[in-house]
Amino acid sequence: MKFETLTHPTFTMVIVVLSVIVFVLDLLTPLGVVIWTLYIIPLGLASWCSMRSLLPITAGVCSVLVILGYFYSPPGLSYEYVAINRTLGIVMLWSVTFLLWAKRNQGAL
Repeated sequence: MKFETLTHPTFTMVIVVLSVIVFVLDLLTPLGVVIWTLYIIPLGLASWCSMRSLLPITAGVCSVLVILGYFYSPPGLSYEYVAINRTLGIVMLWSVTFLLWAKRNQGAL
């Protein structure tokens, strides 16, 4: 079975569950611990799905979860440092999204 033909709803649920797990881990760790980098995993999985809109939707949801984690995680490092860190993280998520989208359009994935 080719990865780009994955359409089963279970596959989408795996992406949702992984995103929720990363979000819960983010909420349980103090600010400054970069657990949110694990959002790359559901993003990578979304690139294999045949539903083209799933990749940017996953990136958008993960971006919102990174922002929510900023507000609801226990204190850790200074808020200014964490805000810069998470902003760069969101830029990283969208950069990876655009790279995966470009590869997908070339037929490489």
